[in-house]
Amino acid sequence: MTDEQLTLICLPVRTHFFPDENPVSFLVRLAKLNMYPSYRWLLSGKGAGTINYQLLYGTMLATEWVGYKYHNSEAQDICDLPNIHINSSRLRYCPLCLQEEAYWRIAWQLKFSVACTRHQVWLHDECPHCQKEQSILKVDEKQTKCLEQLPNAVTVSAPSTVLLMQQFLETGLVNQADSLIDDQEQTSILERCELIALMLKWQDMGENQAKPSRQKFECVNDFQDVAIQSAEALFSEHGGFWRYLQMLHLSNANYIGIQQKRLVYFYREFFKQFPSAAFKPLRDVVENYATMNLIRDITEKHTLFSPTAKKVQLWYSFKKASMEYGLAESVLNRAIIDKQVKVHFEGNGDYTKCSIYRPDLEKILPHLRGLIPAIEAAEILGATKAQFCQLQHSGCFKFELPPRQDYCSTWQYSRTEIEDTIENINLGAASLTPDCLTISEFLQHHMRGSVEMPFLQLVKAILSGQIVIRKADHEIHKLRDLYLDKNEFEQWLNCLRPTPDYMSVTDAAKLLEINEEFAYQLVNRGFLHHKTDSRNAKVIFPDHIRKFNQEYVILAKLSEKAYRSSVSIIEMLESYEIYPVDNNETYKLRQRLYYRADILKINWLYRCVEYLPE
Repeated sequence: MTDEQLTLICLPVRTHFFPDENPVSFLVRLAKLNMYPSYRWLLSGKGAGTINYQLLYGTMLATEWVGYKYHNSEAQDICDLPNIHINSSRLRYCPLCLQEEAYWRIAWQLKFSVACTRHQVWLHDECPHCQKEQSILKVDEKQTKCLEQLPNAVTVSAPSTVLLMQQFLETGLVNQADSLIDDQEQTSILERCELIALMLKWQDMGENQAKPSRQKFECVNDFQDVAIQSAEALFSEHGGFWRYLQMLHLSNANYIGIQQKRLVYFYREFFKQFPSAAFKPLRDVVENYATMNLIRDITEKHTLFSPTAKKVQLWYSFKKASMEYGLAESVLNRAIIDKQVKVHFEGNGDYTKCSIYRPDLEKILPHLRGLIPAIEAAEILGATKAQFCQLQHSGCFKFELPPRQDYCSTWQYSRTEIEDTIENINLGAASLTPDCLTISEFLQHHMRGSVEMPFLQLVKAILSGQIVIRKADHEIHKLRDLYLDKNEFEQWLNCLRPTPDYMSVTDAAKLLEINEEFAYQLVNRGFLHHKTDSRNAKVIFPDHIRKFNQEYVILAKLSEKAYRSSVSIIEMLESYEIYPVDNNETYKLRQRLYYRADILKINWLYRCVEYLPE
């Protein structure tokens, strides 16, 4: 109660005061009986000219002749509310209540009262006759006619959840099993008003608006829809409040940044305004929703969250993820580049904050922690570095990261996968036979130079079951120490060897009937084309021989076909200004070589050149 002193004048004609009556309603009825034009004529003292429900209610209790015998704590609690939660002069009413007793209930003046729990109908704000709002302050003749029409307004049934919300607002009772509000704990009328106010205002969000704007909520018809949605959220099944959080979080929010701001502003406001035990179930739902949807760290400085929420949050910052899971930043960065984890970037060009989705990270965590370089993977398998190079990018391993600039300088493999591979190979091993050699011996003495990429071919044959691995005990052995049956190996190798369509430089020299050193000169200086095989050896294909014969003529071969000495042919060619292909070079070929087209220019040598192979 305030310090203002207010006195009610003792009148000749009196009436009784209803326990749930609006103090202004009592004074208006009293003024009307005594023919006073305004209820303020009945009051004297400081505060008589304003509407102060707390002061008026205290005055009613202190005035003995009013005859108020039964103290109504609920009515007094409403009168003690701040003006922001009370409609001071605008009349809201239930027609059916007025038909029973023609006085105004104090609960109707609550700004967020929308229904009558006694008759289960929506409250009205307007006169059914003139369609205008009614004031509770005047008693003139014109308004009296409207007030007489109020009981005749058409009533509309209110939803059950709205009635539960109205009952909770007035009394604090819920009467609902598994409610999100613990009615075993007391709540004040102020807390209940603020809860419903918060629920109503967060529903009307403008597009890409981070916070709700201030709203008046004057007439029930204007906020009936949001009242229904708020009631559904609080007093339907538990999923209703979760859907309400989704709505305020995502509705009319086209940007993740706006969505995140809304969620942060809401949970901060909710936690700070409703710390009492009665609202703990609601706080738990807000915390769970925020924990699942906040794309940010929840750390010790976020004191509104419980320790459990900080442990189960779904998003970690890049730095925290690296520290919590013991991952190098380079490893974590590779997972992001390869899109193995969902991430969210926030910020501008100067500073960008990266958040990582924890379930994705934990799913691939064994692989990230088990990443090893190629040299270590080769050692686990029992292969040399050169042998393991044949396996890279061959499809033998599911998890394989090639080197890339600003990513990783070496090949990376999963330790688990490599260890499982060698273990599975060992599990399929059979007993030794009398004629067995180790894989290392086969590779060194039986496959070298016979097939391309021999180690890769052999490993693929082992993994596919084409070759049976053998060993003497049940221990896990590396590849180099496992055995193969010699007969089985020879059968597989014979099927594997292709019929070569190329030749070595030595074989090409024999085909051209030239010295081997001269053949290597032709190859090295580009006159005889070649390719390199998997062992980096030079090989000559038939097309290379054919092209060489079409472009060049060896002097020795020409001399043989022309039945003339090489010296005479050289002198004759020089007379025609025809010189060897290396005439202007410092280092000469072992034999003289001419362009075939130049030789064909000389008529008497034309026939000789025709006999040379093309």
